[in-house]
Amino acid sequence: MEEFSKDEVIKCLNKQWGTYVDRFNTLSAAEQQQYLDRQGYARLGDLLAHLAAWWQRGMQLIAVYQREPGFQPPSVDVDAFNAEAVASVRNLSDAEVIAHFEVRRLQMLELVKSLNEVDLQSERIRNQLAIEVIEHYQEHK
Repeated sequence: MEEFSKDEVIKCLNKQWGTYVDRFNTLSAAEQQQYLDRQGYARLGDLLAHLAAWWQRGMQLIAVYQREPGFQPPSVDVDAFNAEAVASVRNLSDAEVIAHFEVRRLQMLELVKSLNEVDLQSERIRNQLAIEVIEHYQEHK
């Protein structure tokens, strides 16, 4: 894991994730489909649901780590988790999923802003932030 600062996480949530949907929408229809195919999702809403679900899990884990620094999270079947996230938005429009994604992004942003120095010294919290915000962006940019 590369070193990063709280400000870099905030910047990633604001600049990269905050413009993610708008940047997708600037692509042509063919480019959008190619991007979604590369990402392994049928529609933008499915990809955003995946991201929002992981952010929700990450925020929950960070809250637990703040209370119980030695907590060992249960392992996750990634494919099942992703399939459940997509299934949860099956009957929602992309616009509805975009709104949900934005709520989760802003919740993650507020959580990061609220972290104090003790929190930021926790390897578990730092690792969770790296996975959910920075590395996940690198995976899906």
